[in-house]
Amino acid sequence: MFKSYSQYIITDSEDLESNLVDFEKQLHSRFILLEDAFNSPEQIQSKAKFQKIIFYLKEKTLRENFEKIQNFIKANPAFLPLFILNAPIGNNIPAELEMDNDLYYTDIEETVPKLFIVKNFLNAFTTLSLRMDSFELQYKVNLSSSHIAKLTRIGVSLANEKDYTKLLRDILYSSREICIADAGSLYLVDNDEKGNPKNLRFKISALDLNSSEFILPINKESVAGYVAATGQVLNIPDAYHLPPNAEYKFNSEYDRIKNYYTKSMLVVPMKNHSGQTIGVIQLINKKKYFHQKLTIEQMKTEVSSFDKYSEELVMSVAGQAAMAILNNILIQDIEKLFEGFVTASVSAIEARDPTTSGHSFRVAELTVGLAETVDRIDSGIYSPIKFSYEQLKEIRYASLLHDFGKVGVREKVLVKSKKLEQYEIDIIKWRFYYIQKEIELRLNEKKINYLKNSGSAGFAEYEKAIQLEYDIERKRLDDLLMTVIKCNEPTILEESSSQVLEDIAKIQYLSGTGVYEPLLTSQELNFLSIKKGSLDFEERKEIESHVEHTYQFLSKIPWTSALKMVPSIAHAHHEKLNGGGYPRGLISSEIPIQSKMMTIADIYDALTDKDRPYKKAVPLERALDILKMEVKDNHVDSELLNIFIESKIYERLNKTSIQQK
Repeated sequence: MFKSYSQYIITDSEDLESNLVDFEKQLHSRFILLEDAFNSPEQIQSKAKFQKIIFYLKEKTLRENFEKIQNFIKANPAFLPLFILNAPIGNNIPAELEMDNDLYYTDIEETVPKLFIVKNFLNAFTTLSLRMDSFELQYKVNLSSSHIAKLTRIGVSLANEKDYTKLLRDILYSSREICIADAGSLYLVDNDEKGNPKNLRFKISALDLNSSEFILPINKESVAGYVAATGQVLNIPDAYHLPPNAEYKFNSEYDRIKNYYTKSMLVVPMKNHSGQTIGVIQLINKKKYFHQKLTIEQMKTEVSSFDKYSEELVMSVAGQAAMAILNNILIQDIEKLFEGFVTASVSAIEARDPTTSGHSFRVAELTVGLAETVDRIDSGIYSPIKFSYEQLKEIRYASLLHDFGKVGVREKVLVKSKKLEQYEIDIIKWRFYYIQKEIELRLNEKKINYLKNSGSAGFAEYEKAIQLEYDIERKRLDDLLMTVIKCNEPTILEESSSQVLEDIAKIQYLSGTGVYEPLLTSQELNFLSIKKGSLDFEERKEIESHVEHTYQFLSKIPWTSALKMVPSIAHAHHEKLNGGGYPRGLISSEIPIQSKMMTIADIYDALTDKDRPYKKAVPLERALDILKMEVKDNHVDSELLNIFIESKIYERLNKTSIQQK
């Protein structure tokens, strides 16, 4: 009975086969050296369901390779092994190695008579034959368990894969692996705007991962098109000899171009929960071992047909694959939706202050560019820092949303470009105009009184004197008004101008209500006396509060675990290394590196931005010099700034601008 099964003797003795050549017919076994078995397991194959294997090894060999042998056996569930040790009887090696009792048969030294060795081999094979029936059942259980484990592993793997291209490759690989297919390809259904199937798009091939996509019509003319159109499985034993009544045709062009030979095919639809076909898995040439490399001749002669069990396995994978693809697409749609929400939010915020339009996008571009560069460096204090794809996305979102809190700042303060609003300057101008008219009235009254008292004699000379007095007063008023207008600009206030403002505030005029009013109110004087910029202390604190607003708003978003640091990164972008920043006064060790990078990007863009009316854009070199001064003041990180400058991260803005154009 055992002759119908293949028998193998795996040994470390190179002379064993030649020594037992006289007993070849009795043994009916193939001798394989242990190392050859490890390197070429395909040698141990036959049409039988199980392969009976006797390991005849010396003590040293067994000790050195026992774990490897165990893994070798576990990897091949069709192997039925027994161990005969080339060692003195009564040794304790199996117990020392904790060998399973069912695996150990006996000890026999090679020095005993050949017939005795052969008898032991034959008895061992007989023992294996007696176990055959029970092991055959166990094999089926093991095989099913193996496939269940693979299907579980495949399901988990596909469910967790976020990279769409890799997901498709994993689906095809898993389908090939579980039914031991040599090649295969994957197609996805393209839908029209109404969601109806439009065509079938080739996505990936196991033989050519870089092949270009192409489109097939969803009809019964091609193999893949037939499965997509009907939703039925096609199991083709021989692609070159299709049934006479087959509605589909096999395209052999690929075989010709790639020097391949397609024989057996299993083409399975991927269906969603509604039963709609969303794609097709096409598997080619079922072989005995998955990692076996087939020659053209083997493709023609040794390839077998896919059985019903293979169909069921691949259908199971196809079902999981369909859900994984739909989930992946759903995740992509959600990410696109969130991306759109972020972009719309940033655009809406910047629309409140058109002078900063594009600032958040530029800061994101610079910060991500700096992070990518830091990730690549292999020297310096930041060489151990590495950012994953998700962390770079986290940095990008934090950078885009770093000014999100400006939505909580009054628009009057947010867009304030000068110290006083235009209407406030106009009111001051009217006061000056009122004083001017008051002077005119006073001088005209002098003229009238002169005429009443002295007549026209000498009036021409008197009128010239009055006009000179008026011109002097008018020029003084104009100079004072120009000082007010000049001081209203958000530049650094000169000490002399500050004194003039105080003098102006002391000037009073008689209002229409008969009450003397100051030419500049205390509030106006306060704003005009701002030493630098356009904001007073309270307004600046309100602007600075946007950071805290940003954190509060972003903290309310249920970020995924991969993006959980977005609020914290954005929260710290105005902190300084010496603790002099805001809102929390963090020191260097408390500030995330992502925030330190964003600080550099934020300052650089603020300095070089050409759209802000309250300040002129500074040239590149001047901007970098200012950043270097920030390093000296212990405000920004010197190492990160060096990377920013040496890698010319700022040039990314020019490239981005060119690409957008």
